[in-house]
Amino acid sequence: MVITKSTRIAYAEIDSFIELLPKAEKEKIPNNLIKYFKEEKDKDTAKKLSLDIPLEKQNLQEDTWNLIAIIYLKYLCENEEEKKELEQIYDENEKIYGEEIKEKYNPEKIFKDREKKLTVEQEQAQNLPVQIKKESFIQKIIKFINKIFHKKNT
Repeated sequence: MVITKSTRIAYAEIDSFIELLPKAEKEKIPNNLIKYFKEEKDKDTAKKLSLDIPLEKQNLQEDTWNLIAIIYLKYLCENEEEKKELEQIYDENEKIYGEEIKEKYNPEKIFKDREKKLTVEQEQAQNLPVQIKKESFIQKIIKFINKIFHKKNT
């Protein structure tokens, strides 16, 4: 599996996020997961999060927010009711996202759009002016002579 640059940046941001957690919270996250983020993070990105600024205002990537949500749900959230509520919210979001993707890439819609496009192009082609070629005087004479000779030959 190829890890993209944006995913590596998200790993750098999540690594910085984990470093800010209190020791008790940090210990709840498996060491191999923390190690994975450290090894796979973008080495050029030195994203240092601050406790002084709320997370919402620290310009984190969407992938980072997704990772934070997963880590919180799997390892940090201890309240079972809250876990169920979060899982329900995530499921609803996933359904909405799936419907958006289905609507965007619906084959029927794609073919319908393609048919509309072809119809529009055909209408435009039909509405183009027809160019009428006028024969020059010399072409008319040549044509007349050819007619005379063809009649005699038959």
